[in-house]
Amino acid sequence: MPSIYRMADNIARYRLAALAWVAVFLIAGVLASETIETIRTVGLFGTRPPLPVVQLVLRILIIATALGLLSVFRSVLDRITLLVVAAAAGSTALYGLGYRSAGLSAFRLLSHLAAYALAMVVASRKVASARRELTSR
Repeated sequence: MPSIYRMADNIARYRLAALAWVAVFLIAGVLASETIETIRTVGLFGTRPPLPVVQLVLRILIIATALGLLSVFRSVLDRITLLVVAAAAGSTALYGLGYRSAGLSAFRLLSHLAAYALAMVVASRKVASARRELTSR
């Protein structure tokens, strides 16, 4: 395959990656604002409605995915973000299994807020990296 086609494929790949990371940034921002609103209205220690079984299974999948991605991402910040995401999902899974305490409730909300903030930082770094790659070509 001629190099012009490989270059076009790489450019498309970088653009698609940047677009995906922009979506991650926006979704994390929306979820962070919802978490802030929950903290504002219910407080850190307020009771929340029970977690449906589907949500519990989703949290377990998030834990498995985040821990599985630790071997893919090499940056320390990326790995810390994945660990915080796994901890946040784990706290929600514990809540869904019936473990309820004030400490778990506070950890749950704060770990979700930290996970979303870290995801926004990682996403912005990935977009900047893709942009640098595109402008250097």
